[in-house]
Amino acid sequence: MRIKLLLLLVFSVTICAAKNNVLSSVVMKNGTVIENVEINLPKSWDKEVALKIDGEKQKINADSIGHIIFWHSKYPDNKQIICWHTYGSFDIETGEYNLNRGHNSKKREPSRQWFALQNTGEFVNLWSCFSEIKQINDKIYFSTTLSSPFFFQKQDGAFVHVPFSIFSSSKTRKWLSVFFSDDEELVELLSDKSQLYSRSSGFRLGSLYTPYKYEDIVKLYVAGRKK
Repeated sequence: MRIKLLLLLVFSVTICAAKNNVLSSVVMKNGTVIENVEINLPKSWDKEVALKIDGEKQKINADSIGHIIFWHSKYPDNKQIICWHTYGSFDIETGEYNLNRGHNSKKREPSRQWFALQNTGEFVNLWSCFSEIKQINDKIYFSTTLSSPFFFQKQDGAFVHVPFSIFSSSKTRKWLSVFFSDDEELVELLSDKSQLYSRSSGFRLGSLYTPYKYEDIVKLYVAGRKK
């Protein structure tokens, strides 16, 4: 069953065409869709999103948003999905998922941050967290302070951080092998360093900090597959 990226839309609210170069459709958790509105791409994101609806500036609490689809008006077919989501880690020794509460330790509420969708597969998606979005001319850039900003999302919906150490790439290989252990064919590929691993500069082929071909892993992973 393919992971659903978009929420079921109960009804939509159509706004007149925006004048900004960056347009968006905001999908609320209650099913409402605010379409074709200007979105402010701030230097840093927090718990609110600034929109311009019918010429009036409004701020929407990020906790009420399911996800946002946005694009540059010059490239309407090049859309990006982002969301404000909880996240955590997977302990390969215990097999447990631990929800991160570090930013809200006093209230014991789950931590949240912004994520951009990188790749989708039938059984898993790949997201990357970001701290900033910039628009320079007709290009939009994401930036992060993490050397390994990637998170896998299986069908349970949890966002799971992929650990990596530049001094020990075997740490990530072991983690990936356990996290995807229900796919015996993929685990076999991961055990071979010549497969799904490259230090080239391209995203699909990995990088110095994240040499594993996560995009290929997303496409190859089949839940419950045996050799």
